[in-house]
Amino acid sequence: MSGAFNPDPERLYEVGRDGLPYTLDPEPAGATEALEQHARRWWVGAILMNAATMGLAAGAALLGTRVIAAWFGILPILTAPLLLVAPALRRRGSRRLRRVHRSRPRDFPPPQI
Repeated sequence: MSGAFNPDPERLYEVGRDGLPYTLDPEPAGATEALEQHARRWWVGAILMNAATMGLAAGAALLGTRVIAAWFGILPILTAPLLLVAPALRRRGSRRLRRVHRSRPRDFPPPQI
């Protein structure tokens, strides 16, 4: 039967109220930790980049002319969206923690309502 759901005996399956079987952890072991480290690296890099551009803007305001200070003042605003990358990575990873399967085998028990 093409496209049928084949249960893996090594995995725990749950059935939702709608009768669709799903797994709670479809990712391999260590994938969540790797995603978390990747998000933390992005977060630290974004903070360092934002702090560096703020320092440049402050230095330009103290030592430069108004025009130079204005141009360097735009840098922290341009690097601020980098702070949103890490939460977006974590959110994308948390969506994969529950995977709904397309079909249910005939011998799978019906949902208890």
